[in-house]
Amino acid sequence: MTHQERIRIFDSQGEAYKQAFQIFLQHTDQKRNAKRWLQGVVEQLPAHRVFIDAGAGNGEVTRSFADAFTNTIAIEPNVHLRNQLQQTLPTVEAIGLPILAAQPNAPGDLILCSHAFYYIPPEEWAAHLERLVSWMSPTGMTIVVLQHRESGCMNMLHHFFGHRFELRQTADAFRAKHGDQYDVTVTLEPAHVETPDLSKAYAVAEFMLNLLEITCAPTRHDVETYVQAHFATHDGRYRMPVHQDFLMISRRPNGKEA
Repeated sequence: MTHQERIRIFDSQGEAYKQAFQIFLQHTDQKRNAKRWLQGVVEQLPAHRVFIDAGAGNGEVTRSFADAFTNTIAIEPNVHLRNQLQQTLPTVEAIGLPILAAQPNAPGDLILCSHAFYYIPPEEWAAHLERLVSWMSPTGMTIVVLQHRESGCMNMLHHFFGHRFELRQTADAFRAKHGDQYDVTVTLEPAHVETPDLSKAYAVAEFMLNLLEITCAPTRHDVETYVQAHFATHDGRYRMPVHQDFLMISRRPNGKEA
């Protein structure tokens, strides 16, 4: 390795991306914690007719909750991921369109959009949130999940690219626009990536940095130096915070219709 070697820029359908994502999944409690938290929400819903998973990916999260609902609709425009989803969940209705173009045929008692807003331009977040909420049944809930803006990995992304994902700002703007029509809350849930060595910690860091479109890639040396300085533990392992924000929106019983 030279000091000038750059981090890789991944193709989301390429093998390198899949390998990096798998390393992330093998060393994090993020997905497990999210599923546990969401399960508590699902159990409290007054109806379980339709589950809409927007940005469903390969269906990993979809599969966890599909059995709790009479019908499940998965929205995933990526052909490769949608094919995986349909192989795993052949009874789920799969819509191969972006969120703003999709038109589910029934209102959802749970609308879930988990870690998809990374891939949506920030100036379009408000429109996407409005679209998700428009699919919600009168007693349903819309949930958007994203890493907390100041989790360890998001601080790293800001360090190298000067960017943060501002989900709470989008929640505040929605709340201000709609007044007393909806209950809007954001809950922070802790999660971490823990790896036994620098090589795997670096692989996770490289994966996280690819959440943004990279035009000027930092050097591998600079990323490894950052990882060692911020995530190394006293026992030679690496612990990277990947805390999650859960934005929850539901209609107030006495809320005014827009």
